[in-house]
Amino acid sequence: MKGDIQKRCREIIIQICDAEDIRILKGVVSKDHVHMHIEYPPKVSVSDIVKKLKGRSSRKVTGRV
Repeated sequence: MKGDIQKRCREIIIQICDAEDIRILKGVVSKDHVHMHIEYPPKVSVSDIVKKLKGRSSRKVTGRV
């Protein structure tokens, strides 16, 4: 991802994490993937976090809110 898409993806991921009580410790939006080091509540599973991040961000980036 580059340019505006990269910026928008970063913004969306930050919004989702804020809403879900997930703290981003470190992150990089690369050409074709995202790396994140996060801190999250123990009651939430990693698979649920990934599902929310991938699902919501892909819909919002493509405009399919």
